[in-house]
Amino acid sequence: WYTIHQQVFQDTFRKFNPIILYADHPDFQQTTAIQGEIGVGTGGVTEGLKNRVVMPLMETNQTTRHVIGHELVHAFQYHLLLDRNGGGGGNGNIGSLGNLPLWMIEGMAEYLSLGKKDAYTAMWMRDAYLNKDIPSLKDLTTSSKYFPYRYGEAFWSYMGSTYGDSVIAPFFQNTARYGLEYGIRRTFGYDEKTLSRLWKNSIESTYKPYLKDTVQKPVGLRIIDDKNSGKMNVAPAISPDGKYIAFLSEKNLFSIDLFLADARTGRVLRKLTSKVSNTHIDEFNFIESAGTWSPDGKRFAFSVFNEGRNKLVIIEVSSGRVLEETSMGKAKQFSNLSWSPNGQDIVFNALAEGQSDLYLYHIPTKSVTQITNDKYTDYQPSFSHDGKKIVFSSDRTTYDQSLAQTIPFNLAVYDLTTKITTDIKVFNGANNLNPAFSSDDQFVYFLSNRDG
Repeated sequence: WYTIHQQVFQDTFRKFNPIILYADHPDFQQTTAIQGEIGVGTGGVTEGLKNRVVMPLMETNQTTRHVIGHELVHAFQYHLLLDRNGGGGGNGNIGSLGNLPLWMIEGMAEYLSLGKKDAYTAMWMRDAYLNKDIPSLKDLTTSSKYFPYRYGEAFWSYMGSTYGDSVIAPFFQNTARYGLEYGIRRTFGYDEKTLSRLWKNSIESTYKPYLKDTVQKPVGLRIIDDKNSGKMNVAPAISPDGKYIAFLSEKNLFSIDLFLADARTGRVLRKLTSKVSNTHIDEFNFIESAGTWSPDGKRFAFSVFNEGRNKLVIIEVSSGRVLEETSMGKAKQFSNLSWSPNGQDIVFNALAEGQSDLYLYHIPTKSVTQITNDKYTDYQPSFSHDGKKIVFSSDRTTYDQSLAQTIPFNLAVYDLTTKITTDIKVFNGANNLNPAFSSDDQFVYFLSNRDG
């Protein structure tokens, strides 16, 4: 990453910029290297004055690579603005950061760590075009409506594709010195409105050909949204009989809580549990993980943060009563649970000692068994309906070959009887995630961004 970013910023670090790495996110949240509370969604922190990066290893190799690249962009930004080499490129004043809009700072870090093509940001831009809500640079700067990471990344991707990455450092420095409007004028010779219009025209010309596909009616029905629940409703898990959905939501405003809803109508039936009323829960592991139902639909298991590590919590659905709260041995961070058809085991992916593998929790004996053990990321496991196999996403076919910013996910199947892992290569270069067996175990359904 240093070499890649150095080519863009044309800046060399004469002194070491320390990177403090933690083995997992729960450890990172307890750091004393930085002040303040660290939330579940914080991937890393770059300190300008202390000249260091503080971050955990993430659940996937792909995310770890991305976060390191992202935070090192911030290190270069600070280094350039504070003129640590004394070359006169920066003004040596940390206050100049106040002239830089957040979308410019974070968008640049996303662009330089993800590259010109990012399916996730492209989804946001297609939505903005479809809803005729493409913001100007002034809108991005003054309104909290537009997420700075995604829109900022899209803008810098346009800049890099149109003017080349060599324009990044001068534009960044000019904006820090003179503010956005004069920074644009000094760098490009025209005003903010003109640059905004050029960017908007680029988005429209890029996504207009896809309009027909974009406006097709989505499959299925919207049953839970901000009208009957919160603005953020995530991690849905449908009950074995298909009648109920357990999901996480900030419906009650004060915190993320676990709710039960009717799967047919979306009517929220009740709150299953809450971190406000449950001393077993410091925070739900809600960003990239869903819970799992027992085969009889009477229990529900999920991952939480508690006392500096992830713990498995099993509740009784009818009452919300906590039946079990268990640590998973050396696996201090784990997510994506799947309950076996016989009700005896729960499989999950876990980060232990900086390595992401699959683990099996045997409920009767409360024992934890490591299934895979290698440098590759094994992620989002799911049992077959006969309980003999586990399908999951993995980078084991792409990790060693990937020289790009991202490491794509393919699929794999682990046989519990033979203990053999079989790779499934499909949609080369795409991220293939959330696999699940069909009801007869003959097919695997999964999500893919193969068409961008």
